[in-house]
Amino acid sequence: MKPEDAWLAALGQLQLQLHRSTYDTWLRDAKFLSYDDKVFTVRVRNGYAKDWLEQKLYRAVKHTLCSVFHEQVEIQFVVQNRPSREFYDDDTRSSGSEDSTELHYSSIYVEEAPPTDDWNPQLNSAYTFENFVVGPSNQMAQAAAQAVSINPGQVYNPLYIYGNSGLGKTHLLHAIGNACRQRGLRVLYATSEQFMNNLVEAIRGKTTSDFRDYYRGVDVLLIDDVQFMAGKDSTQEEFFHTFNTLREQGKQVVIASDRRPQAIKGLDDRLRSRFEWGLQVEILTPSYETRLAILNDKSEMKGHPLPHEIAHLIASYTYASIRDLEGTLTQVLAYKTLMGNHLTIEIAEQILAEKQGSIPVPNALPRRDMFAVKRQISLSDVLQATARFYQLSLDDILSKRRTKDVSYIRQLAIYLAREETQASWPEIGDAFGGRNHSTMVHGYKKVAEEIETNTDMRREVEDLRKHIHQAAV
Repeated sequence: MKPEDAWLAALGQLQLQLHRSTYDTWLRDAKFLSYDDKVFTVRVRNGYAKDWLEQKLYRAVKHTLCSVFHEQVEIQFVVQNRPSREFYDDDTRSSGSEDSTELHYSSIYVEEAPPTDDWNPQLNSAYTFENFVVGPSNQMAQAAAQAVSINPGQVYNPLYIYGNSGLGKTHLLHAIGNACRQRGLRVLYATSEQFMNNLVEAIRGKTTSDFRDYYRGVDVLLIDDVQFMAGKDSTQEEFFHTFNTLREQGKQVVIASDRRPQAIKGLDDRLRSRFEWGLQVEILTPSYETRLAILNDKSEMKGHPLPHEIAHLIASYTYASIRDLEGTLTQVLAYKTLMGNHLTIEIAEQILAEKQGSIPVPNALPRRDMFAVKRQISLSDVLQATARFYQLSLDDILSKRRTKDVSYIRQLAIYLAREETQASWPEIGDAFGGRNHSTMVHGYKKVAEEIETNTDMRREVEDLRKHIHQAAV
């Protein structure tokens, strides 16, 4: 395994092992730089992260990396300037040095050369894994996409990503493509409409052999909006054979759609069955935490970081897509710019009130209450809200009863107690009737593993999470 691939794989395991806030704060932005003489050099965002990783998390990170890499290695964390980043669009901002003592490794940022021929992969370089904000609503899709980019054709083939429009499916397709292309692979991104139009042109021009060579001569094929192939027999027939050819050759196919294969009416049964061969992952509407992370990252990239209370206010509304969230942010930032950077919470509330007609399902929580909820959710809040949600008594959840239904609900509560509070395992165990540490960890891991593949359970967890936040007001 290549060192850079080993680091990505280690991050994937650490993301599951560590508390989400710990991973996001200290490891999410840690980037592999080099490997030499059994030492991994990893870039971190600032001196605080470097110190914390060296003093608090070094043993856990090293153990995981050695396990993945199958060799005893050391890790050197360094702080250095970052290159400019892009986030969801073409806006870029160069970040300056955070500290005059930071190390500079400018040569590190020379991108690996893409294939030297005139091949056009039709990729948007703005969409990368680095600038994809990960949250509970898209964590599995991002992890699967990253796994595919590390081992194309070997892990999930095809990878089928589905969800409503504007939630990040296209971003992940391009991120896979960009990562694979930087490794010298031949990549092609196309929408199903482009595939169909190219086929029609090939039939008219009697160049179908060229068309087939074009789509079947790649290492990674990324097809977006596949639902629009439904009912188009010739297009589906051609894609069926293209899919088979690529998969038989060990090439990677990644497909995005607004719905799962079973829900696409007019889709050929042969295609539907092949789409189900690999892994299907759903991207859900972004959670409050994900919306807040997107707002903070996006506003910083634009050079206008939002005050915390205003960011919390905007995030407290539920949006149908990330595009709707970005539209609201753009309007707020435009007002800030036009009015000479004078933006108050009252003005932000007025802007949001005017946009309520275009923001689906506005959240009714007052902004100060929502701001307080994110700081004050307790173990008691989780337990009481869970009991009300399932119409149980608190004694039922805390008791030693092991009936299937109660045990299942108890494990969901344990999972969210760990995710939504800052409580330690011993504190959680005490709150759940004096249960021991290993029981708590087992319950948490069981839910965390199950929601990766069980869509119904993942939705149930999200519904319970929302109920806990609403009940805590």
